[in-house]
Amino acid sequence: MAVTALTVLEGDQPTPEGWVKINKDLNAGAGGAYLYFAYELSGSHLPLTNIIFLLDPSQEVPPTYIKIPLDLNKGAGGKYIYAAYTRDPDAGASIQSLDVLLSDDSGAEPQKPWQRYDTDLNMGAGGKYVYLNHLSVS
Repeated sequence: MAVTALTVLEGDQPTPEGWVKINKDLNAGAGGAYLYFAYELSGSHLPLTNIIFLLDPSQEVPPTYIKIPLDLNKGAGGKYIYAAYTRDPDAGASIQSLDVLLSDDSGAEPQKPWQRYDTDLNMGAGGKYVYLNHLSVS
């Protein structure tokens, strides 16, 4: 199975049927809105191959990327951070699963074979260091 779609849920917004909610608050320890990533496994789309984070609301989204239009620091202050993903096979291997790492240590790494995206999703807002992790297969 592969991740075929990604979204951000706010508060107690229900998880779409057939989706997996990562039950770790993206604003952990920083206040602000309760935000959670959710992803679809083996839906009707091609697998996601890369996720990037845009640190400016006016930053152009690269071609082939789809921006999730919700600031991941909503209500917490700090940097504006938006997630964007692509299904372009030239951008990387298929993403098989996602998880969120919450830590008091900016250098915390997930257990192998997981890989960390190196953008702290609480950047400038205080609280925990929050990193999205992915498991990819070629």
